[in-house]
Amino acid sequence: SLSLGAREPIEAFVACFKDIVEELGPAGYVAYGAVYFALEVLCVPAIPLTATAGALFGLGPGTAIVSVAATAAATVAFLIARYAARDRVAAWAAGSPRFTAVDAAVGRDGFKVVTLLRLSPLLPLAASSYLYGLTSVDLGAYVAGSWLGMLPGTVAYVAAGSYGVELLAGAGGG
Repeated sequence: SLSLGAREPIEAFVACFKDIVEELGPAGYVAYGAVYFALEVLCVPAIPLTATAGALFGLGPGTAIVSVAATAAATVAFLIARYAARDRVAAWAAGSPRFTAVDAAVGRDGFKVVTLLRLSPLLPLAASSYLYGLTSVDLGAYVAGSWLGMLPGTVAYVAAGSYGVELLAGAGGG
């Protein structure tokens, strides 16, 4: 359980940030999404950002904002890796039968492989976006698989943030 001393700064921060976002109106949603996008491209861990969206916007809007921003960030990271590093990796992969086999599997069943790996907590989402750019997976399959595979985790962490705020608000009553 949170002690009273730890709970007050968290409540104050969330209330202040929520006020700023509300003052911005619809632009607050866009601003949060842009910050989320930028931090994801820079490989900042997503769980705290995702839970914060739930705390600030609630389950539905928070999920929508995070889903769009995370998918856009994953796409940009993929494209950065695909066009900035693809030639070097292809030269290295030519001498690696293991990478060639993985690359072929992802290229052949990209949507399924990306979706299943996005569901798994084994790979950090932001970093793996760069790795997928080094494979031959089709961009459309990658984006669709990433969005679908990230959605359950997004809903869960946004819900945790949303319900956490509700619990903190009700904690004063017992």
